[in-house]
Amino acid sequence: MSDCRPYKSYLFKYHIDNPTLAGQQSNKMKDYNILKTLCKRIFLMGSGNFWYEEDEIGNDKKILYKVYGTIIFFMYGFMTLLEIMAAVFGDFPEDEKRDSVTFATSHTIVMIKIYSVISKKELIKKLNHDLVRVSELYEQEPLMAEKYRIMKINVVAYFVTVYGSGACFVFEGFRKMHEGSHFATVITYYPAFEDNSILANAFRFFTTAVLFVMLMTMILTVDAFTMVNLIMYKYKFITLRHYFETLGREFDENNVQGNSKQAVERLTNGFVEGITMHNELIRLSKEIDKAFGSVMALQLCQSSGSAVSLLLQMALADQLTLFASMKIIFFVAALFFLLGLFLCNAGEITYQASLLSDTIFYTGWYACPAQRRTKRNLRHMVLQACTQAQRPIIMKAFKMLELTYGTFLLVVRGTYSVFALFYAQHK
Repeated sequence: MSDCRPYKSYLFKYHIDNPTLAGQQSNKMKDYNILKTLCKRIFLMGSGNFWYEEDEIGNDKKILYKVYGTIIFFMYGFMTLLEIMAAVFGDFPEDEKRDSVTFATSHTIVMIKIYSVISKKELIKKLNHDLVRVSELYEQEPLMAEKYRIMKINVVAYFVTVYGSGACFVFEGFRKMHEGSHFATVITYYPAFEDNSILANAFRFFTTAVLFVMLMTMILTVDAFTMVNLIMYKYKFITLRHYFETLGREFDENNVQGNSKQAVERLTNGFVEGITMHNELIRLSKEIDKAFGSVMALQLCQSSGSAVSLLLQMALADQLTLFASMKIIFFVAALFFLLGLFLCNAGEITYQASLLSDTIFYTGWYACPAQRRTKRNLRHMVLQACTQAQRPIIMKAFKMLELTYGTFLLVVRGTYSVFALFYAQHK
């Protein structure tokens, strides 16, 4: 992390001059409180403690917690295994066979995503620490309120689409039960389709409950966690840009008042701190990629592959009930909504980072008197900072595919093209 001690007096002055910053230490919109609250929810789901402060949330090394987490993930894994067996070996009607393939594929990818996050717990702890601390002193209340609102809208909308899809599967199961068949949401190898015993029906309800808990683990531990980190990282660049804009305005004010020497000194000190924060943000892009890059890459595969399968189900089915149609629509919406959130926020990071170069250039350095070539020559620092800011920060999947708005549109068009091809062959 950046060390602010050499510029402590300058930062303190800036902090006092901006009362909206000084009152933020206990605000729920602060990155510290957002990430800590999310880590608490993740801890309750049995995924472990991702918070960097010891004993603030809970101890995931305790035997009881380990047993709790093991039981939960054993149920997830066992259910997914039975879904895979149903897709490969099961003898089910066509509609349930299709559902078994969809669930087996999707839940296998979900389990891999969950494992990829849990296996990087120590890395994510350090990322949380660094992400909270960088530019913490300069987070302005209106900007943080906007960030918090966007996070809430994204997470709540995704939650609604995921559980809306799950609810439609449940309603369809009850409809079948009402028509004389049995209740079914998750299609597993056991029980067989013909088995309508009390034990078999109890197991079907049990797997439905496991599915809904698994969806919550998926949302909190993987999808919302990744989404929050991307949005938070994006706003770090916006905060840094506002920091340089404030630095330039302050320099102009001091210079106009005739305090040119003090203005140059303040601008130089502030510029060094700004460069330090920018370097830290560039480093964090690699840490975010290490922590969540595999999640975003797997989501690309899951969204495109599962969407083709689901759309074919809808197109080729002779007759679909309302709830059967709705469960497919919600499922596809959840897949592409999450993919859109990942890719568009990653693309927004690239865009916000690209704006820094112009902001740095217009800080007012050109109004400073010429300096001798010293270690802290302002013009030399501006040149280096602008050059560095012009190198785009691009998040990538599989270290090849750029995560941008264009990639999202490419995936959507590609998915539809594959669907149209398979549909034409079946016709």
